Amino acid sequence: MNRRAQPWLGTLVDISILDALPDNLLQAAFQAAFGVVRDVHECMSFHSDASDITSFNRAAIGAKIKLSPHTFSVLNLAQELNQVTAGIFDVRIASRLAACEFLPHSASTPLPEYQSGKQAYELFNDGQIKKLRNDWLDVGGIAKGYAVDQAILALQNFGIQHACVNAGGDLRVLGQHAIAIRDPQQPTTMARNILLQDQAMASSATYFSQKKWRGEWHSALFDGRNGRSLHAAHSYSVLAPSCMLADGLTKLLAATHDARHPCLETYQAKAFIL
Repeated sequence: MNRRAQPWLGTLVDISILDALPDNLLQAAFQAAFGVVRDVHECMSFHSDASDITSFNRAAIGAKIKLSPHTFSVLNLAQELNQVTAGIFDVRIASRLAACEFLPHSASTPLPEYQSGKQAYELFNDGQIKKLRNDWLDVGGIAKGYAVDQAILALQNFGIQHACVNAGGDLRVLGQHAIAIRDPQQPTTMARNILLQDQAMASSATYFSQKKWRGEWHSALFDGRNGRSLHAAHSYSVLAPSCMLADGLTKLLAATHDARHPCLETYQAKAFIL
């Protein structure tokens, strides 16, 4: 097995290739996979001044912005998930994340007021986005999964049949791989092993992001229906055909605690809670 890791998307992206390849093809495959992860990071980072997300957040209401195809794909699915989850999944949650100091913001810049059930943007077939209201977007709850999918596609373009791309617990495999799940009560130990076959899996939990802010416990997981932080002592895992779907649906699972929610079946996904 050949393995490489690089820091992107606020986490460590780990790529393992099990196929026997000539060294030049192996290095080219790693380069292509990490290259597309870097592209996704640069397009959608909340922290980068040059990203599509920052351009949207700084734009005036009514402005139109040309998006990269990567950002367009992610925001298109984000809009769909917002509708099918009845508002639970919402990339407009950035202002709440910033208010609780999970995302940076300037004290001189007023935070947008988060109101549930609103639409912040409209997408057009020419790849543009129109800002409909004063909202900030953060795609951290879905972009990692998308980057994993794109890295897998890059590896498949080299004919690779056995590999794993893991971005901080959001992962997808080619072939068969055993994956360990952390124990939410003791995050340094593993509680369960899952055997994946050409599948994606994403897990969300609060044990690493949970903190006390203004006398109350908060985590980086939020329920878009009310803008409230979630901080139950569980981990939420979803298996799905794509990592982007699995990543987004973990937020539905965390908010509802329903491992048989109808939305999961809609996307051919399965879930479990530890």
